[in-house]
Order: sequence, then C-alpha cells, then structure tokens
Amino acid sequence: MILSSRTLPHYLVDRGLIPATAVVDGDYSAREMSRRNRNFRVTAGAGPGLFVKQPGDWEPFSTDTLRREATTYLLARDDPDFQALAEMMPRFVDWDAAHYVLTIELLPAGESLAEHHARTGRFPARIARRLGELLGRYHRHAGSAPRDGARGAVYPRGIPWILNVVHHNPSHVGQVSAGNHALVEMLGRYPAFAPALDAVRDGWRRDALIHGDMKWENCLLLSADDAAVPELRIVDWELADFGDACWDVGSVFQAYLASWILSIRDAGARAESLASLASIPIEQMQPGIRAFWSTYVATLGLDARAADERLRRSMLFAAARLIQTAWEHTAYLPHVPPHVLLMMQVAMNILTRPDDAVRHLLGFAERIAA
Repeated sequence: MILSSRTLPHYLVDRGLIPATAVVDGDYSAREMSRRNRNFRVTAGAGPGLFVKQPGDWEPFSTDTLRREATTYLLARDDPDFQALAEMMPRFVDWDAAHYVLTIELLPAGESLAEHHARTGRFPARIARRLGELLGRYHRHAGSAPRDGARGAVYPRGIPWILNVVHHNPSHVGQVSAGNHALVEMLGRYPAFAPALDAVRDGWRRDALIHGDMKWENCLLLSADDAAVPELRIVDWELADFGDACWDVGSVFQAYLASWILSIRDAGARAESLASLASIPIEQMQPGIRAFWSTYVATLGLDARAADERLRRSMLFAAARLIQTAWEHTAYLPHVPPHVLLMMQVAMNILTRPDDAVRHLLGFAERIAA
C-alpha cells in the first residue's frame, strides 16, 4: 500500500490509530509534507496528533533506513539498555513492517534549532547544556548490543561515507553534480587530505548507538525561549547505527562551525580577515560550545584524560562532517561556490592542526574536559 491523502484515513482507521468517528464527524485533518519520504501530519479530534512516514520509493536504502529508524524507537520502548533514548525522541506509536509505515506522535508547535538560531541570532548556553545532557545520557546507556538479536541485525555497523570519499565513487549517496565532481577533484589535488581522512577513518570505533545525522534541523525545541530547562527532541533516526559516539559530538561542533562560516559575508576573503567579516562571530558561539561539551563530559562521567582524547577525536570528526556539508551544499550546482571553498579550508586546517582548532575555534584555552 502506498499512502496518499486519499488512502491515509482508511489506513489509520484500519490500524486502530484513529477512530472512524473522527473521519465521519469531520474532526480529521492531514497535511502532506513529503520530501524524500511521504510524510503526513495528522490530527483527529482532541487526541494527540500523529506524524506518519513512509519511504518515497522502494529502493533498498530507503526501506532499510526507515526500518532502522523504527527499530530504534522500538529499542527505546522495549529494551532497558536503550530506554535513555526515549527522553529525547518523539513518542513511538506504530510500526507497520509490511508496508514500511512508521507512526510517531506529532510534536507540539516548536521550531528546529536551525530556525531558532536564525530567528534569534543567538546560541544560548542553556540549550547547549540540555543537548549535551541528552547526548551524554544516551551514549552512556546505549553501548551494548540489543537483547533482541533480530533487532540488532538491522544496524549495518558502517562508517560514514564521507570518510571514504577520496577512494570510492560517491554516486551511491545520490545524484552527483558537476560541483560535487569538482569537490572530489579538489580533494585529490591536495595530498594531505586523503591521509588525514584515512587516519580519522582508521580511528573509528563502535562504542554506542549513535544518531548518525546530528544537525540543527534534527533538533526540535518545544519550550519557550526563556525556559530554564529547554525541552528538546531529536528526530529523523534513519541513519542510527552502532558507531563512534564522537561522530555525534563532532556533528554538533560542525553545526556551530557551519553556522559561523555561512554568516561570513565575503567567503572569498583571505583567512585572516574572516573573523571581522562574520555576522555571527565564532566567539559568540563559544560559550554554548563549552557548555555543551562540559555537560556532555559530566553526564558521561569522563575523567580529564578520557575527555581530552574524546575532544580531539570529535574535532577531527567535525572536520569530516564539514566536508560532508560542503558536498551537500554543492549538490545540483555546476561549480564549487565560495562558501564551500571556505568550509573546505576550515576542514583542512582542522585535520592538520586539530589541537589549534580546539583552542581557537571551539574556544578552549587548553584541551581539557571543562
């Protein structure tokens, strides 16, 4: 069954997810928000709303990743070792494995952190602390294999494709534009890139169930701007996998760095001029970065030596994630735009001088836990 606005109400009634009376009485409404997946926001009377997701095609990647997301919700609900996940996810409602349909709660009105930061121009430390607490809690409790072996087998235990981009044809991740090809050629022209990325890849660990696609767009803020303890939910778990917890942390660092880079008015300027050209100075973000990291470290209970090692590795993963973001920003373009060149420059600087990046970009006077 392929869901559509026409078939959706019948499907939900048949699955027992909404009462038939809601459709008959006119209390049912659905808004399609399809992109890569078929997504529907459903309300039916006074009860909680639903968010319904089905793959947009039946390619193995699409069905496998949605099954992976559904399995992550099931682990959070059923497996005591993964229950820390439930605090940071929308509430699970239903998984129809035969038709690849995942249903979760429709979250109340809120905004993504991407929207929040853009609207306010601020990167509050209290939000960063809450994100660090949530990530630390689930990384701490989600390192063991699922008790249900069949559910554990859903996760491929792979490595982010960007760590192999200089060695393999990246077309398997989607359409490759002329700009993407130019980006790969650029990587090949700088001999330091390949060995640096290889070193990062060779240090990959499998120590936690990670989200795999941490970015501001996947972090939803549900509470008011001035809430003492912000209410956050993390969505889109399709790339969840057993992998390196530092990838999630590095992705958060990358989100800050990308926001800074994209605020630079003249991305073609010389590197030494960048600080004065950013409409959002990196120094404005550093208190939030430090609050995120110190809370994450405290939640995990790391000593200074272990925190120091994780911080350095997370910084290197942030560089790799910046290259991936550069790839995404070059999709469908015939060339590599200036802001992408700047991302690549920053990524290269991090890969070759990670300790300097920790001090000057993240704002740590010394590379220590807090």
